[in-house]
Amino acid sequence: MKPKYRILISAVDAFGHINCTLGFGEILAEAGHEVTFAHRIRYKKLADLRGFKFIPLDESIFDELSNQPFLLWTEKNMNKFRDDPIGRYSNWTDEDKEMFASVVDDYKITNKAMEKLINENKDSFDILIGDFVTRYPALYLSPIPYIPIFSMNPLSLYPHGPPMFSGFSVNGDPNESEKYRHVYQSSCARLREKLEIWWKSHDVPKIPGTNWYADVPKYFGFYHYPEELDYHECEPKEPEDKWILVDALIRKPDDESEFIIPESIASLPGKLIYFSLGSLGSVDVDLMRKLISILSKSPNRFIVSKGPRGDEIELANNMWGANYVNQIAIVKLVDLVITHGGNNTFLETIYSGKPLIVIPYFFDQFDNAQRVVDCGIGRRLNPWDLDEKNVLATIEETLNNHEMSKKIEEIAASMRSNKTREKAVKIIEDFIEKIKQS
Repeated sequence: MKPKYRILISAVDAFGHINCTLGFGEILAEAGHEVTFAHRIRYKKLADLRGFKFIPLDESIFDELSNQPFLLWTEKNMNKFRDDPIGRYSNWTDEDKEMFASVVDDYKITNKAMEKLINENKDSFDILIGDFVTRYPALYLSPIPYIPIFSMNPLSLYPHGPPMFSGFSVNGDPNESEKYRHVYQSSCARLREKLEIWWKSHDVPKIPGTNWYADVPKYFGFYHYPEELDYHECEPKEPEDKWILVDALIRKPDDESEFIIPESIASLPGKLIYFSLGSLGSVDVDLMRKLISILSKSPNRFIVSKGPRGDEIELANNMWGANYVNQIAIVKLVDLVITHGGNNTFLETIYSGKPLIVIPYFFDQFDNAQRVVDCGIGRRLNPWDLDEKNVLATIEETLNNHEMSKKIEEIAASMRSNKTREKAVKIIEDFIEKIKQS
């Protein structure tokens, strides 16, 4: 009889990372293992929906959490994120660099909560799997073997490719890449310094190699990306033998009810398009309003995810939307997705075989946007250059590009039929069994 292992999963407090981790947990549960999701109490329902066990993190620890300064800085500097790649990180003051680095203070709080959880449950689980992006001392030192998931664009795993978060093409100008690396490293110098001080205080080594931010697996890790879009032309990865691709960790929808197209747009002419800038990009209300104004002049219909500040956004007559929508169910119904390019929405769109237009706003969204163009499955529009005529023309061209639609449908079929999920489960089972025997 096949052994049943006890698997603990967790993630940083961000929906994209949580969703990927839940998707991983689902394939392990389907293989017969006992999955427990550990997170803040507000996410318990996500475990319940999937039949997972749940352990709440100690909420009293999060009383120390104050990300307000970072959020205020982000809102104050929206113009930075609308700029071109080099302009995004140019001319930062010492205050900017310090505020950007303040996210490490949030990491420390989460690390403290995870450390307590692990110590209290160190004999209760065979393995810990999590999506935390960077190195957390509690995870690195965990007595429960820790296997990381990397749910961001994988360019940062390829040191011979364009610089991460730049949005540069693999066929781009090396001189521009070098300029970007210089301004990026300068702006992030304080962030890097705080991370390395933190790691040293716990006797944890800093992350080796060119990418000092993305964690390196102690044993092995999994990254989530379609095989056909992976950066094979930039190989090898770093480290070459520790990152394993899984190209379809698409979670089951939190709401499994069928989405019915609202009456207000159901009878209107035109194609049906989903528009979302994600929970971060949609905070930029000015950008949202500008795009909604442009889309109102399209002959098509739109479903809009308005985001956390959606009450400040008024939609046009050819639109229906809400602050939060049943995205997975909606993507299946539409003809096109206009997205910020966060890995979660990005991969859900490709998995559903829908062409996409990416308007990147933060971090790896720029890399996904350029990968869409380089691989011929969609178009990219930049937030610093949103010309009305160009936006509307890009929508029509993408909707009517049959070659593009065929290519993305082929990638979707491959994601649904390949065996990378089964392979990942087998690797984990073999690893646990090896540890038990030793």
